[in-house]
Amino acid sequence: MSLPVILMLCVVTATVLGQPHARASDFYYSDISPVTDDKRFTNLYPEVELSEMNKVKHSKGNIVFTSGERISGDRLVVNHYDDESFATAVDIEVLMRYPAESSTGVTLTCIEIYVDTTASDAGGYLTRGGIGETIAEILLTSNGTRSFVYETFIYGY
Repeated sequence: MSLPVILMLCVVTATVLGQPHARASDFYYSDISPVTDDKRFTNLYPEVELSEMNKVKHSKGNIVFTSGERISGDRLVVNHYDDESFATAVDIEVLMRYPAESSTGVTLTCIEIYVDTTASDAGGYLTRGGIGETIAEILLTSNGTRSFVYETFIYGY
């Protein structure tokens, strides 16, 4: 084998071995989609208690939602990005779940979600599970937005 091929195999092997145990299929997320009052999560599931995530607003529409904190030995198990634009201002919701129903997750230490929206505010809520557990279900909301962008980082061990 030539040196470039050997180096390429080493990089691929290191990349595969360095991946977290969670696979991309271990994360469920809904589309960023408009909702009406009768399709809102809280109306469909009135028995679910929403636990508001910590929220820091950096400027109009730039918001960071967090739960927990990074600890020594944890690792990134999920990184997910999505964005959507609309012709008119709409109310939206996104539902995320780690792990997807089919598997067992790692113990969660930290959840960070970076949001950019044209609305003046957004909401981030844990609807099930969370830090110290092996599952998390997260609801993102924004009312009157023309665009919504988010990136999710979930850490665990």
